[in-house]
Amino acid sequence: MNVFISYSVADVDLLRRVAQVIAAGGDKPLCWDTSKTPGHEVWPSIFGWIDASDLVIVIITDQTVARAMSVGQEVGHARAKGKPIVPLVAAGVRPEDLGCLNGVIYQPISRENTSDALAAVQRVLDGMKMQKAEAQRQLLVVGGIVGLLWLFGQNG
Repeated sequence: MNVFISYSVADVDLLRRVAQVIAAGGDKPLCWDTSKTPGHEVWPSIFGWIDASDLVIVIITDQTVARAMSVGQEVGHARAKGKPIVPLVAAGVRPEDLGCLNGVIYQPISRENTSDALAAVQRVLDGMKMQKAEAQRQLLVVGGIVGLLWLFGQNG
């Protein structure tokens, strides 16, 4: 699965820990820090990564609230595309600072101990993989039934 990670540049330490867990689970993290290509336009690249993502993770710290207007643009694009969003919110960030994510259930994250937040991200990804596998299984069953109906129709 592709996972876009939105973050403030000041939080690159958290970004790298989150991206490492995503990659270790066999998924592909997409973010400015590791996905940018010199010579490409910034916003078309970022919006393309969001469009290609199955999940969007937003790291929100005091740094994000103070400086990261880009995070707001990324979240707005993800919401417009109907992407599932998991906010990872640091202590001290007030609910009213979450903007359009206010009211979305978020996962607390701490710079000192990221294990609970990263385990929650992995559970979300595992759940999404199970749903995707079940949808594929159901599609195969329906396809098989349609194929059999067609085959019987040809013989009848």
